[in-house]
Order: sequence, then C-alpha cells, then structure tokens
Amino acid sequence: MSDDHITRQEMKALDILQDHLRQVLASIKELRSLVDDWIDNKTEDIEAHIEKLGNIENQANKIKWRILDQLSKAETMLHREDFMRLVMTIDEIVDYAEGTGHRVAILSSWKPDEKSSSYVREIMDALFKMIMTLRESIFVLTQNSENSINIAREIYKLERNIDTLHRDMTKHVYTLDIDHKTFSLALNFIDHLEDMADIGEAVTDAIRIIAVARKGSY
Repeated sequence: MSDDHITRQEMKALDILQDHLRQVLASIKELRSLVDDWIDNKTEDIEAHIEKLGNIENQANKIKWRILDQLSKAETMLHREDFMRLVMTIDEIVDYAEGTGHRVAILSSWKPDEKSSSYVREIMDALFKMIMTLRESIFVLTQNSENSINIAREIYKLERNIDTLHRDMTKHVYTLDIDHKTFSLALNFIDHLEDMADIGEAVTDAIRIIAVARKGSY
C-alpha cells in the first residue's frame, strides 16, 4: 500500500499536530542546552533555559487545545479517540521536559563527574533522536501506514537503549562519594529522563494503533 486514504479531518488534525511536535522538539533541544550548560558549569544560564521551557510549554498547550477542538468537531472522524489519546500523550513530553529542567536547577550545585556527564549527554541525544523519529512516524501516517509502523519500531530500539543507559548510570551513581541529598536528587533526575523515554514509547504504541486501524479501514 503506497498511499493510504486520508480524510480532510485527519489531514487538518495532523497538520496542527506537526505544529505541536515542533514545540515538543523545541523543549528537548532547550533541555539539552540546559543540561550542557550545567555540565559545563555555566549554571548562571539555567534559569533562562527554564523560562524558555515554560514558554514552550505554554505554546504547546495552546496548540494542543487547538487540535483537541478540531477533533471534537470531527464527530464522524475514524479513530478520533485514538488521535486524542496520541495528542495527550505527546503533550506529556513537554511537561516532563520542563519538570526535568527544574530538577537540574535544584541539582546544579553538584558538578557531575566525567562518566556521569557522558551518560547524561548520551541519554539526551537518544531522547532527541526519539522525538525526531516520532515526528517522522506521525508525518508518514498521512501517506503510508505501513511505513509509519516500520519507523515507529525504531523508537522501541531507542527506548531500550535509554533503559540501558539509565540502569548503567544508576549503578554508577551508587558508587559515587556524594552526600545523601545529592544522591537522591541525581537518581530522581535520571529517573525523570527515563520516564520521558517511556512516554515516547507510549506515543509509539498510540501511533501503531492508529496506523494498524487505518490499514484495516481502507
């Protein structure tokens, strides 16, 4: 199947969803910049990054409600509830990005060692790649459901890689000679990063449900 049928309602919703995904991607970029500045000991810039993350979240919320409003009017649209679930799940990533930024701010007095820094940067790179792949998979939904499913499978691989990095960094943190407060904050921070990957996996599940349903409908 080289070209799936797509309704006008689906196309409109997916067009707005692409705007939303740009904000999701912007939040991950901003969080990555924040993390880089923290690791590079440029802690004076952290609050500016958090402010930008807040602005991105506000913009993402506005777009989210535009999509949901569009979907609420599309009473005859197939898979409407699945699209709504997809939108709501994607939006959680932006919320978590801002929350993670605040966790870095609380943790900013700790200068992570080289190995911890390497783990964090690897996780951030994998999260960025995951969001890029999610965006591609959703874009392809308008063209070819089978291709969308195939692209989505790559996200599961990225999530497993983040799981491995999360476990390895957690083990490493347990070996560090740091005070209990810093230890707890560090674990909470890396758990939050891993939670973002789990949300990405949930988004992938939602994409596959829509893609499989569309294949069966047309």
